[in-house]
Amino acid sequence: MPKLAISPTFLSEFSRLENAIQTAALTAVQAYMSGDGDRLEAVADAPGGPGIGLLHIGPEWSGVVAPAPATDDVQCLVAVRPRDEAIAYAHGLRPAAGPEIELVDADRPPAPPAGAPAVTGPAALADGLAGSFDDWRITLHPDQRRFTEAHFTGSAQVTGGPGTGTTVVALHRAAYLAERDAAAFPDRDRRAILLTTRGRLLARTLSGLLDRLLPDPAVRGRVEVATIDSLARGVVCEHTGTVPEAVGRDALGERWRETARSEGLPYSGRFLADEWEQVILTQSIANCPDYIRCERSGRLLHLAPEHRTQVWETIQRYTASMRVSGEWSYPQIAAEAARILARSGPRYRHVVADESQDLHPAHWRLLRALVAEGPDDLFIAGDPERRVGDHRVSLSSLGINVRGRSHRLRTVYRVTQEILHWAAPILGRHPAEGPGAPEGRSGSPEGRSGAPAARGSLLNGPEPVVRGCANRDEERSALGDQVRAWLEAGVAPSSIAVAGRNQWVVRGLAKELTARGIPTAPLDADDTIGAVRLGTLHKLTGQEFRCAAVVGLGEPLLPPKAAIDSAEGDPVALEQVYQQERNLLFTACTRARDTLYVSFVGTPTRLLPHVDPMI
Repeated sequence: MPKLAISPTFLSEFSRLENAIQTAALTAVQAYMSGDGDRLEAVADAPGGPGIGLLHIGPEWSGVVAPAPATDDVQCLVAVRPRDEAIAYAHGLRPAAGPEIELVDADRPPAPPAGAPAVTGPAALADGLAGSFDDWRITLHPDQRRFTEAHFTGSAQVTGGPGTGTTVVALHRAAYLAERDAAAFPDRDRRAILLTTRGRLLARTLSGLLDRLLPDPAVRGRVEVATIDSLARGVVCEHTGTVPEAVGRDALGERWRETARSEGLPYSGRFLADEWEQVILTQSIANCPDYIRCERSGRLLHLAPEHRTQVWETIQRYTASMRVSGEWSYPQIAAEAARILARSGPRYRHVVADESQDLHPAHWRLLRALVAEGPDDLFIAGDPERRVGDHRVSLSSLGINVRGRSHRLRTVYRVTQEILHWAAPILGRHPAEGPGAPEGRSGSPEGRSGAPAARGSLLNGPEPVVRGCANRDEERSALGDQVRAWLEAGVAPSSIAVAGRNQWVVRGLAKELTARGIPTAPLDADDTIGAVRLGTLHKLTGQEFRCAAVVGLGEPLLPPKAAIDSAEGDPVALEQVYQQERNLLFTACTRARDTLYVSFVGTPTRLLPHVDPMI
């Protein structure tokens, strides 16, 4: 009776087939092993030698079968493909030496160690996938080089969803501009190019990656990497002689709540803070009549004229007290820096802005003031689906014209299809819908605007693992087991990220990993430190890892109770809280290229897709 074994790499591919094809394949295997030799068709002139054949599964599908090494009577099933693809696959096989039941596909990189998260992709990315993850972080898809090396007549915008490589495009664009600037102005060594983003951690990461792309100090020195807020503070400090005291959003929210209560307003503190940032600061409104007449686009709660007067007066009293105390919000600092630069003049020849989806209009005005209008002045990159704030603006209204020079990345190659498909419902839409942004706008999801969607990922890997736990100790122990498995499978510690919603969760995870002898380091640690990266979900923004564990996704940790309480029963503010948490969770889950692990205790957050609570 025929004997049929299974290749070690077969099961992960088989699990992704449709149920009907899986059933047909199993039926064909059973028939063959029962003696139905007519199902097996030899492949003539196969480079792998005689014995390689096709197992008939149906009218359009075939299995690829080959002799198992070091055996005389065992066949090995290595793939199930559409017939034409199966024939091509069979011609690409080469025999492997040794006692293992394994065959090598000549067009694929070597298989990873047993237990490692196996990721496959097209030949164009084979070298990047087979190399180190450090090299992968600067791997640019061949189709995207045209954006990084293009000559634009003015500002340009590149948007794309998770895994399309907007950050890598921005990085390579900055490197290209530096090399071009060095060739054009060899006698000038000042920093002519700015590469900017929102977060300090991402700015530090980009600086390190740029060091690798530009090993020549004379070229690298032409690029300054800084956060947009640190730039704004520096400009204001140079002008005034003092560093402006910036107040974070959480602290501002608490003070706005106190203001609303003391004024007896029927609005939450969060509503007042958002009205100030998203309407008044966004439109640079300077007086009450203009506020009464203004359009409040994106603000769901209607305000009658008499109510607007009351809101305006309250906001003016509070902001006046801020000025007396010398306190600033970050958008205020950016707005002041833009006004200063409007008088003193631009500072750079080219500006590249990454993670643009969360920029406030004041930040956009600052970017416009940092560089003079002209060819290749501003290059903007961002992923609207990872927008955490609620700033949707028309760039043309801020003096940034990208019409005709706005491009959308549709090739997903930095996160697997399995992770992308699983995570998409977190945002409340179908996985087939793709991310993007309409031309000339910042922070508007294309999938909801009717524009074409992004294609699926070019990479395939294991399905995300979702684990429900009975208590915190079990969750931490399970996380430790998972991280240990990744390390033993050969994954570099620095390519593993573990994240929780808050520092309390992170501290518990750190204790568990330390007790197991697994070294940890903060997410912002130096790249040379060989330790598992550990931090909060917010710090994963813009980062990439081979493996990521997102832990503590139960009620009431996500959204945090404090965030829900801050809405004070305001349904509009509450919906914004949930939307920001959806975007934050989606961002964290799509930071893994190869494999994702998610866990919760008891009842999972309602934001997790298709997950049942622990019983």
